[in-house]
Amino acid sequence: MTRRRIPLVLVSMLALAATTACAPTSAVETPRWQVPPSASATPTAPTPKPAPVSTAEVRSRVKAAMLELDADFHPETAELTEENTEAWKLISPCRDSLPSDRRRTAYRERVWDGETIWIRQYVVGYLEVPGRKLADELRATLKTCKQYEVPGDGRTSVIVRPSSPPVPDGPDAIAFCEKLTGQAIRHQCTLLLVRGNFVLQVDASAGNGDLAGGTELLTKLAPLATAALQRAA
Repeated sequence: MTRRRIPLVLVSMLALAATTACAPTSAVETPRWQVPPSASATPTAPTPKPAPVSTAEVRSRVKAAMLELDADFHPETAELTEENTEAWKLISPCRDSLPSDRRRTAYRERVWDGETIWIRQYVVGYLEVPGRKLADELRATLKTCKQYEVPGDGRTSVIVRPSSPPVPDGPDAIAFCEKLTGQAIRHQCTLLLVRGNFVLQVDASAGNGDLAGGTELLTKLAPLATAALQRAA
């Protein structure tokens, strides 16, 4: 019978194993594998586009950021109720307007007004104002504004928190709701997103005007609004 030759490397490994087995066992073994510290499931947002250089470019990019809702989103968003490019302003509780919003270059509004839902989108672009400046101004306003009379509306608004955050808190996103009291009580929830020199605002109300319904609708709109703004900015 012919013996199989044991490679020299294997002999060395066996000797090393025997030595290790005889060694003291007081040393603590370290794990052979650990989760990489850089592992993350959060997707990275694309790099913002360069700032616009002309009014025409601002207008074009504002239009590109508009939501395209249809019956797949909700039966009552199959068609737009209204769209216009008339001058308006970003939401500004307790004050006439956000200071930097007076320097807006282009703007566009879309409204979906159904029997059970109401959605308004407003996008603003600026040649020389970064969107985060508007977000900072709104955030500062919300720190002190808790209740106000809605101008020309006759209703009283109380600022409240969404029943659950539609987006994570951050420098580029603000979400809040309002309890509007007039002949009836309805809740309206607002999401404001900023990116580069552009600001996108979405207001939503649903169902019988309850806070949970408005929050749920805004949460459903949030990823669509984020993608729309990324197309433009």
